[in-house]
Amino acid sequence: MSGLLRRVGRLGRSLYARIAVVYLTSLLLLSVAAAWIAISQFDQLGRELQQRQAIGLAGDLARVMRPGLQAGADSDAAREIARHIASINPTLSLYVLDAGGTVIADLTASACGLGRRVERDALEALLGEDPMLPVLAASPCGGRPGVFSVARITHGEARRPGYLYADLNSASHASMVAMLRTSSITRTLVAAGLLALLISGVFGLVWFALLTRRFSQLTTAVQRFAEGDYGERVAVPRDDEIGRLAGAFNDMAGTIEAQLAALRETDRQRRELVANLSHDFRTPLTSLRGYAEQLLAREEASPGERRRALGAILDNADRLTRLAQQLSTQARLDAYDRPLQCEPFSLVELAHDIVGKFQHQARQSGVALEVDGAPSLPWVEADLGLIDRALSNLVENALHATPAGGRVRLELEALAEGVRLAVVDSGIGIAAEEVPLVTQRFYRTRGSPARGEGSGLGLSIVREICERHGTTLAIDSRQGVGTRVSLVLPYVLASRA
Repeated sequence: MSGLLRRVGRLGRSLYARIAVVYLTSLLLLSVAAAWIAISQFDQLGRELQQRQAIGLAGDLARVMRPGLQAGADSDAAREIARHIASINPTLSLYVLDAGGTVIADLTASACGLGRRVERDALEALLGEDPMLPVLAASPCGGRPGVFSVARITHGEARRPGYLYADLNSASHASMVAMLRTSSITRTLVAAGLLALLISGVFGLVWFALLTRRFSQLTTAVQRFAEGDYGERVAVPRDDEIGRLAGAFNDMAGTIEAQLAALRETDRQRRELVANLSHDFRTPLTSLRGYAEQLLAREEASPGERRRALGAILDNADRLTRLAQQLSTQARLDAYDRPLQCEPFSLVELAHDIVGKFQHQARQSGVALEVDGAPSLPWVEADLGLIDRALSNLVENALHATPAGGRVRLELEALAEGVRLAVVDSGIGIAAEEVPLVTQRFYRTRGSPARGEGSGLGLSIVREICERHGTTLAIDSRQGVGTRVSLVLPYVLASRA
């Protein structure tokens, strides 16, 4: 058990370390994710600002290029104006699109976008009222979707409708790269992010330590319990997961402590059993040996002396027999895996049989022994052999406790739950403080040793027989008045009657 508890303690420390690693890893991953989201949103914000600032650029360029476009979308005049614009802003790419969004004039130096198509929905979205920026579209010359500016135009002598498309991707990329390289805001954001990561890590670890402090206390308690401090318990201030775990540990610790106490008590009883049995067997055996030696030494003893010696030998032999029977019954009761041999029988008939068995002893003691019960009482169902042993013990105890002229009566009464049998005597009684103790193994009342009576097993056997049958042994006694011991046995089930 201690090895298991030590493993639990090590598991607690390992779990604590693993949780800390998982927490730090999660914090790092969340920080990286937050940084990635921040950078992407920062880039998105840059695109939005770029497009918002240049949203009217295509319209302004359309007015500048109107004379050239009237000569044709791909006319020399239009290209001349486009070259002039490119000389002013080399990062700007201009395209003329037809009404469907197809490039009909690539006014850039590479002319890589001719014949390609730009999504018309993106064009109309940017031209609409209060567009949600940024509006992105794929560049005619390829690449990922980027920001642009667009204006409606007419071109050629037929004044066909179309669009002037100004690709801002190159300008946006150049400005973003420059901003990431030279912007103090960007550097401040990076520094602030790293500082926030550091602060959140420190505070997170402090918070984590406070959160798991009770778990650490529980781990410490388990270790101390494993080291032999079986009285160790954990405070349960809150009804949460750790609180319920602490409560479960306290329950387990209480159970283990109770079991250890029971083992110690069992060991004490075992030692007491050996001591009591040594005394209980030695006394009658010494008497047997003494009377036998007297008979051998006095060969010419009178018949009266021989009868007295033989009677004493028989009495001691009976005492040893009763003690052996009690030990046998106790051993049978301790074997709880052995099922009861229940059967229907008449408790009244059993009571009369027991009275007949002890009637001679009762007459010799001058005690009246009788049965008070109607023969018509219903049958009960129980282990006949054990109930016979229990009632025999009760009657024998009552006869020993009742002086000459007294009375011992077996009373039987039908109740709703079964037949109640009570053994009532007019003997010396039991002190009130001893009543709860008399059913313990090897316990003898204060007057028993002086009278040389009992082994301390009789009533404990009766109690255990009652427990095996699911009933309770009730004892009511007053000193100088007598004792009443009763038990109730269930009726035979109707299906078996």
